[in-house]
Amino acid sequence: MPRSIVCLTIDFAAPSCAAVEGAATAGRPATPFAPVGAARLMDLLGRRGLPATWFMATEAIAAHPELCERVVFTGHEIGLLGVGAAPAGPPSADADLSRGIAAILGLGGQPPRGFRAAGAALDDATLARLEAHGFAYDSSLTGGEHWPWRLPRGGVATPDEPAGSGTAAGLIEMPIGWPPVARTGVDGAHPVPASALVLEAPRLALQTLLDEALFMRDSLDWGVLTLALDPAVIGRGAGLRALGDVLDTLIEAGVVFLTMAEAAAEAADRLGP
Repeated sequence: MPRSIVCLTIDFAAPSCAAVEGAATAGRPATPFAPVGAARLMDLLGRRGLPATWFMATEAIAAHPELCERVVFTGHEIGLLGVGAAPAGPPSADADLSRGIAAILGLGGQPPRGFRAAGAALDDATLARLEAHGFAYDSSLTGGEHWPWRLPRGGVATPDEPAGSGTAAGLIEMPIGWPPVARTGVDGAHPVPASALVLEAPRLALQTLLDEALFMRDSLDWGVLTLALDPAVIGRGAGLRALGDVLDTLIEAGVVFLTMAEAAAEAADRLGP
């Protein structure tokens, strides 16, 4: 039987000090909206009994421990949102990764199985560190649409150039399939981030998600569509209503919702060692 999988992922990062200071200087509230949106997302998913994978930054766990503990208590998977190409060098990168793992262990007693690089920057050194710490998958890259692939040990592969037969295969790459790519501004020169499109026209943006998922269901025997949601954007009223309607349509269409770890395990079985 065809099996169409959707993975809901939420990137939960604490705002930078510069962003908070800039808001205060501009006369805007310094309190970030992301925690509010995250709590609303948990309520929306809970009403539908849907699992999700929350990629949490170490700073976000420290800033919002009770909210992060609630994510664990409600049964969602926790992955690490970290730096994928640390300019500070190996010692600093190793320490940052260890802090993130320790913070997630402190939340639920389980180490993270998945990693997402903030800003989609991923390098070979980071992959080696993730493998050494027992991570099973990465979800930083785009491309490949509905097909995960294996990353080679010691190098970042793409769907067109996967790990070769003579290269030991490493982590499973679970590519990000939504939100849609940035669109071009009115003047044809300045790109508008996808998050801005979700914020200003959530139903229009989410229609792309719905069409992509239904195409996967109708065209493939097996596939995974990974969503990367920003709670500060999708967690607002219009975004939540639109997302809820799309999720209800996908549930009725027979789409299967899994955590990233569950979907990566299925992909590993299909891809082989």
